[in-house]
Amino acid sequence: MVNTSKSLAQHQLVILRRLRLGPLTEFELTREVAEHSGHTAEEAADRMAAWLTELRSDGLVWSGELSNASGQHILAAALTNEGRELVH
Repeated sequence: MVNTSKSLAQHQLVILRRLRLGPLTEFELTREVAEHSGHTAEEAADRMAAWLTELRSDGLVWSGELSNASGQHILAAALTNEGRELVH
């Protein structure tokens, strides 16, 4: 379990800080990570699902797949209370 923001990677901090404002989709988070870390948009897009899974495993975010009536799927994430406390 991650205990301090100092032990988080830059992309993790970007994700958590951006989620302070409310839930976001994987596409919104990908754009934020690409703009505020050393990752390109392509790298962020390729890795976002794994990053969200990692943060969910650490208890810092809730993430899941949303789908519409047409069967299209998208990931979305929101902070847990523990995640919110970490990046307050």
